[in-house]
Amino acid sequence: MNEEFHYYVIAMLARRAGFAGAEADTLAYASQYVDHALVAYQVRGNGVEYETAVTHHFGFWDRGQEDRVWLPFHFMPGDPQRAAERRFDRAYNPLAVTANGPRARTLLISALKSRDLMRIGIALHTFADTYAHENFTGRNESFNRFDPNSPLPPIGHAHAGRSPDRLDTVWEDPRLVPEHRRVSNRERFFAAAKKTYRYLATYQQRDFSDEELVLGELEMIVGPPGAERPAEERILDFIIREDIAQYRRNEWKGEAVELDEATGDEEITGAMDKYLWLKDEITRRTGVGRRPVRAKTGFYRSKYYRWHEAAKAHRTEALRLLDDLGVSARL
Repeated sequence: MNEEFHYYVIAMLARRAGFAGAEADTLAYASQYVDHALVAYQVRGNGVEYETAVTHHFGFWDRGQEDRVWLPFHFMPGDPQRAAERRFDRAYNPLAVTANGPRARTLLISALKSRDLMRIGIALHTFADTYAHENFTGRNESFNRFDPNSPLPPIGHAHAGRSPDRLDTVWEDPRLVPEHRRVSNRERFFAAAKKTYRYLATYQQRDFSDEELVLGELEMIVGPPGAERPAEERILDFIIREDIAQYRRNEWKGEAVELDEATGDEEITGAMDKYLWLKDEITRRTGVGRRPVRAKTGFYRSKYYRWHEAAKAHRTEALRLLDDLGVSARL
């Protein structure tokens, strides 16, 4: 999934489930920011000593990063037998992701019980990704390989590019048996939306008998099957029709720390994202040139701090759920 689902759809579904607008936007922002916490900042000043969490990265050579980032936040293992039955080679992998998998459900339920909007948003991100990342793992391994001649490492869905995350994409997964090979992201998108709405409505102690109406409203924004509107138009509709604040990746960070050329990356995407991450990764490995980020007054009361605490709690719970796979032992 990408920003359209993790932020705008979540914000809409939360409103329909009974969350106030500000609460819905907070929950949605917490969900989307999982894809933008790329580097660990050393926050100092005004009585603060704190290191932020990393929940996304671009590496493919560090098994520890796979365990700390890809598995807990983006590729939560599901039902490996179900995944094996869909593959042409019937390969069994205990780390295979399946939509609505038991660990992702447990992680989301745990977050809902915490009543912490930050944790709920983060868990919703992981839950939604089980639909988009189905039949992949968070490892750099041949299980994920499409093309034996590809120079790309087979980590996650790297061989499929961005196809699994985009709503209006229909693509083929050559690893799967013919009846499952054609993948409609729209079908996955609406299946994830339906389950998400049920969880959020239940949390608000409401029934979800109106789910078809809610999904129908969502379809009005998305467009009919085969004629989906451009993503830019859909996002504008979410903002205008649903009164959802536009997502700005630097908003919470800017309220908590002083921004400069190293941290003020509001409009940076794609290649520049990877450049900033690589620069930080070199610094992390060499210890050369790392410098602190200055905290603003009230850092420990900020949404930015609360989000990072929630991300750390999410990782701890996720690793507990993955303990039977020996993941936490490698950290």
